[in-house]
Amino acid sequence: MIFIVLPVFNEEENIKGVVGEIHRTLKKMPHKIVAVNDGSKDSSLKILEKLKGKQLAYETYRTNMNVGAVFATGIARVLKDAQPDDVMIIMEADGTSAVDRIVPLLAGLKQNDIVIASRYVSGGAYKNFPFTRRIFSHFASLLLRYYFPIADVRDYTIFYRAYRIRIIQKAVASFGLFGLIQSLGFVANAELLIKLSFFTGKISEIPFIYDYGKKQGESKMNVVRTINEYFTVLTYLQGVRRRLR
Repeated sequence: MIFIVLPVFNEEENIKGVVGEIHRTLKKMPHKIVAVNDGSKDSSLKILEKLKGKQLAYETYRTNMNVGAVFATGIARVLKDAQPDDVMIIMEADGTSAVDRIVPLLAGLKQNDIVIASRYVSGGAYKNFPFTRRIFSHFASLLLRYYFPIADVRDYTIFYRAYRIRIIQKAVASFGLFGLIQSLGFVANAELLIKLSFFTGKISEIPFIYDYGKKQGESKMNVVRTINEYFTVLTYLQGVRRRLR
């Protein structure tokens, strides 16, 4: 079974199209979308209610809880039904996680526990991306790579990844279901990758062109808050690594 976790925050312009494209891409494969509505103020929740069915379930927050809580909730919902050999993919609901990358991500999991859709390998790139955000993302990945080197991994900050369920279960056994992610904001996806890397070396990347022009609506990232959280999480993860060793 393939589980797709979709964080949703004010995505009324995107969510129906993204869900439809996922279903078309995976129509011959057993799959289920788990959408987590993060206190959207637009009609995202109403759209999810209409889309709900055998292949789509959703969780919802009344207020905005941010990325960390959304990831944790989505993962918890998936683990209720998943088996060790199943797959979980986390992707953005704003149209920037190109659905045509799902099949290569799945192919990569035949020999790996985690596969990353990377902007920094040959064939990967940014497109229509704000310059300041591009520099910030690149610097953040370099910083994390310096402190937590993972063989053959360059993109630490992208949402778009595929995970074998067994490696998620292994990490949860160590950290607890809601101890797996402690970050509140966008740093949560980097925290998740680094924590899982403590339990597996089978991590690879496939090329991904991040086309920011596909995004409808404004970015939800607060850059200053995210920078501060990166440095906090760096210290925290160094402590985690010491304890595990």
